[in-house]
Amino acid sequence: MQPQWILACDIDYTLTGDTEALVQLAEQLSALRQRGELFLILPTARTLTDVLPGFEEEGLPVPDAITTLVGTEIYLPPFSNGMARLPAWDAQLRQSFSRAEALTFLEDIEGLRMQSDRYNTALKVSCFLDQTPDPPQAAALIKRRVIEAGKADIYQVIWSSGRDLDIIPAKAGKGKAVKFILQHLNLTPQRVVVAGDTGNDRTMFEEFLYGIVVGNAQPELKQLRDDNPGPTVYFAQKSYAAGIEEGLQHFGLL
Repeated sequence: MQPQWILACDIDYTLTGDTEALVQLAEQLSALRQRGELFLILPTARTLTDVLPGFEEEGLPVPDAITTLVGTEIYLPPFSNGMARLPAWDAQLRQSFSRAEALTFLEDIEGLRMQSDRYNTALKVSCFLDQTPDPPQAAALIKRRVIEAGKADIYQVIWSSGRDLDIIPAKAGKGKAVKFILQHLNLTPQRVVVAGDTGNDRTMFEEFLYGIVVGNAQPELKQLRDDNPGPTVYFAQKSYAAGIEEGLQHFGLL
């Protein structure tokens, strides 16, 4: 049976941040899933090992698919630590991405710090720019280096939260990963709704028409208000899970 709705919802500070609101939302989403009306995807910057404990420890809703590390990995149930990534997605991303080459775009930037090894993989180069003299300017320089090298069709630069910068395959990202899941599973829902709070969620809004920006979103995602002022992107007044609930009520899912 095909679900009527797909919800692709970021985890940190989109679902999380208000425990009471998250418990209430998770119960509603679980009921929709049990009735076969909703297919839930959790796109996140976390690793899989950071996501799985959250079902019990944080009250995260159990999803039908997970895409981790900013859309560079996809996992389908049953979920477990150490499980294999979806091979078809992994093979597609490895076709042209070179971690060694991606690292060259970060050279000689004062104050740049690499993120921990768990967030740096063969398909993802991640650093912090918050200690550079001008973080937005540093991010813009890295993006310009990729473009000037003629490699924008291979690498994409994602800047979020005024601190985090990722270089991932141009074919990756949360939005493209969600789209791949739908195609891979032959899902044809009536509507796809995405939800997020930072710049690394923006690719979901670029790939899909309907979206929810939670009230606590970072400025780079609230910029969608100017870039996409139409009625299909809902800017919630409430924050965290309460903002998701508000948006889903607006779209008629709840």
